[in-house]
Amino acid sequence: MRLEEARDHIDDGVVYLSGTDRAEDGVITSVNDRYVFVRYRGWGGSKATSPEDLTLLARTSPTETGEE
Repeated sequence: MRLEEARDHIDDGVVYLSGTDRAEDGVITSVNDRYVFVRYRGWGGSKATSPEDLTLLARTSPTETGEE
């Protein structure tokens, strides 16, 4: 994921993969010039996460964005 893409998906679900066998899911809460802040299940607040370690859980359908 890129920072620009993350900015367009605040409040959407993501999966965090850090190179281990364990994936974590969370919700994007904000983005700054370097990190995506994600609220992970079981954490009280958001954690700074590198955008390249995140994948959207679901993308907006082409009909909703006007793309074909």
